[in-house]
Amino acid sequence: MIKNWGIKVFGLVLLAWILFHTNLNELYASVGQFSIFQIIWLVFISFVIILTKALRFQIILTLYSVSIPFLKSLLIYGAGMFLGTITPGRLGDFSKIFYLKQTSGCDFKKGLFVNVLDRLFDLGLLLIIALGAMYWILDFRGILLYLIFLLIFFFMIILFRKRVGQYISAIFSKLFKVPLTAADIEKIWNLKLLFPFIFTLIPYALIFYQMIFIANCTGFDINPFYLVGTLTLGNLVSLLPISISGLGTREAVFVVALSKIGLTAAQAVSLSLSFFLLNNFSILMISLFLFLILKPDQIREENIL
Repeated sequence: MIKNWGIKVFGLVLLAWILFHTNLNELYASVGQFSIFQIIWLVFISFVIILTKALRFQIILTLYSVSIPFLKSLLIYGAGMFLGTITPGRLGDFSKIFYLKQTSGCDFKKGLFVNVLDRLFDLGLLLIIALGAMYWILDFRGILLYLIFLLIFFFMIILFRKRVGQYISAIFSKLFKVPLTAADIEKIWNLKLLFPFIFTLIPYALIFYQMIFIANCTGFDINPFYLVGTLTLGNLVSLLPISISGLGTREAVFVVALSKIGLTAAQAVSLSLSFFLLNNFSILMISLFLFLILKPDQIREENIL
């Protein structure tokens, strides 16, 4: 645990270094422009984001014959988001598996499989959007190489899907001690999963709307596609386990990307930190509330059983 937290300190050190070389007066002026009504609106959007992700989670569960009411799905997903943020090993997914087993009898293997799919939908959409991000931020050569890589990657997966399933099965067996068979992995190719993947566009459209709204509130005139691309690349980099909630790593991406269109480091950091406070932090507080509701409810169920 100490090792995990030690690695995550890298992002905080990077953030401190960026702030040390930033005009803090300019940073404070940018962040302090939000009105209370704008903040309430952004917090409400964060709540809707959690709602849509919980609904997608319920849809995936239904496809694999796990039936739970939407409110229970919301509480489980919210609690998982909270625990995934505050724990160094992102234990939120495992907590969702535990809650699923307690509330619906879903076995560990199926719960893990559903959570992997849920994560893959987020990651897959971010990778696709990153293609457009590279068009706006990098040169044509970069997007061409990225497109070739994606085509080869998906072609190899489809062509050798059975072998890929065997490899993934072996990884899960060795790392997580889960008897996930190649046949289980092949269920990923179920065409019914296309709907929840497309549904993933809704919460991410809301996230991108928040970023554009924040930029407008701070008075920065930035191409929305460029801004969405910057946030997408920042979110991808923030997935690296070297920071806490992407602090530091996301700011570094914003500084580098937005400097290409003339924004100062203070302006770029103000946008990134404003997004963290009004999206990530508000989601953390909302998910904490859902976790506190679920935990006493779960204790009562366990006492009854």
